[in-house]
Amino acid sequence: NLIMLSFIGLIVVGALLLMMPFAHTPQKDISFLEALFTATSAVTVTGLSVIDIGATFTIYGKLILLVLIQFGGLGVLTISSVLVLLIAKRIGFYTKKIVAEGLNHNKSYDIYAVAKRVVYITLLFEATGALCLFISFIQEFPFGKALFFSVFHSVSAFCNAGVSLFPHSFEGYTYNVFVNIIIAFLVIFGGLGFTTIIQSYEYLRKKRRRLDINSQFSILMTIILLVAGTFLFFILEYKNYHTLYGKSFFGQMLISFFHSVSLRTAGFDTIPLEHLSSATILFCVTFMFIGASPNSTGSGVKTTTIGILFLGIKTALLNKNYIEFSKRRISWKLFNKASALVFIAMMYVITMIVILTVLEPDLEFTKIAFELISAFSTCGLSTGITSQLGNS
Repeated sequence: NLIMLSFIGLIVVGALLLMMPFAHTPQKDISFLEALFTATSAVTVTGLSVIDIGATFTIYGKLILLVLIQFGGLGVLTISSVLVLLIAKRIGFYTKKIVAEGLNHNKSYDIYAVAKRVVYITLLFEATGALCLFISFIQEFPFGKALFFSVFHSVSAFCNAGVSLFPHSFEGYTYNVFVNIIIAFLVIFGGLGFTTIIQSYEYLRKKRRRLDINSQFSILMTIILLVAGTFLFFILEYKNYHTLYGKSFFGQMLISFFHSVSLRTAGFDTIPLEHLSSATILFCVTFMFIGASPNSTGSGVKTTTIGILFLGIKTALLNKNYIEFSKRRISWKLFNKASALVFIAMMYVITMIVILTVLEPDLEFTKIAFELISAFSTCGLSTGITSQLGNS
């Protein structure tokens, strides 16, 4: 599979570059395993790390990470194809087909326009996000550092990577409403899906009469999960002394909203997560498992997959013959595919949890489950045990 090979190749090259002397500070030696883990986390836009990225890498190492995140978020072949288009104005049919696969687009004949739109949308959101973050960061950092931090975190947020140059993610900005909102909206739009963004823009410009069913479904499921996630995080944690207890109501809601946004695919946090209650961890792993929408920079089993499952179950309980959404029928074949995907994903995750529980008997089971599902969904949130995992 060309897509898989391109990602593996990028990870290996990225790991080797991160090990170069110019990429990391002399005081911080980095092993190949650490470099490989970091490159994998960046390319797969996961965000988990076993090292302090900000303190370990030089500006060149951080630039390498930034490129890896951007390629991972958009797809290696997508970016490569757009570069070829800009230079040669032409790519072959096979390449168009592969890029269409990577973009989850079922038509290869208009892949030129789709690929370019995806890149333009990404650059527009990232540039806007960087400008907004710069307004905040320039107040505490020198110009150059503020600019680089703004660009890096904007790209990381829109690509749902969760990689941060701060030693403790955004825990230094817990009550900074401006930074919280900018990061949250970058994550939301990055996880919403390029097709949905394009169709929504066309709809608002009155160039489209209505959104297609997939876009409507993605938007609806995203809103439901954001609202439900904010409510559940608040309810389950408001008495927890280590997380929400003692904070103002507005602060509690801001923290709950940010983590509702982040826990599905992004991986940023504004409070330490190692003291989350068991009930919250269970809720978090469920949302991480669901992930983002199709054709987005996020991962997981996808919001539409879970939505179709719920509609199918609802149809069966009401003893109806057809699955319907927005006055349109959804094929039972799609329901069967969604069921198979969720089942396979669950079996895979459970198997990995069992294996890691055997290999790491001293770690709490709930934290192992949290860490593994975070990795599986490329979320990147951590309860702090990633660096404690053995090398074997």
